Amino acid sequence: MAKAQHNEFEDITGNLDFYIATDEGKAQLIEITKKRERKFMEELLKFYRPQRDVIWMNPHCEKCIYYVERKGARCELNNARLVKPFYGKAIWEIIKETDTPDFDVEEIDWDELRVQVAQEIVDEAMKKINGGRPYSCFSRKGN
Repeated sequence: MAKAQHNEFEDITGNLDFYIATDEGKAQLIEITKKRERKFMEELLKFYRPQRDVIWMNPHCEKCIYYVERKGARCELNNARLVKPFYGKAIWEIIKETDTPDFDVEEIDWDELRVQVAQEIVDEAMKKINGGRPYSCFSRKGN
């Protein structure tokens, strides 16, 4: 692959008048650049792991080796807070006081229920997260 890129580079630099001065050359150079960008993104995505600050907690999380209780339930693997359904109450701040004030979310209290529901409903909702299956990162604690 590196050799092909080197040959491509030599072809372009050896024929700069075509690639810079003609519409056809410019179009080909744009296509070459787009192709390289796609290949580069494909390579990056092989190693990319999205950052998650919050993950919906399912019943399997507590049985996982990555589960810890530290400032609430957390997943050490993803360095994320585990949150039960219906939790996460927005704390609002007034950002502009006028006749009709503007509000903005200052923070989210993940330990507070967003709506008042019975614990049984929270537990039932947790069982439905990820189709009731453990997440793909799940690794059972050895008891």
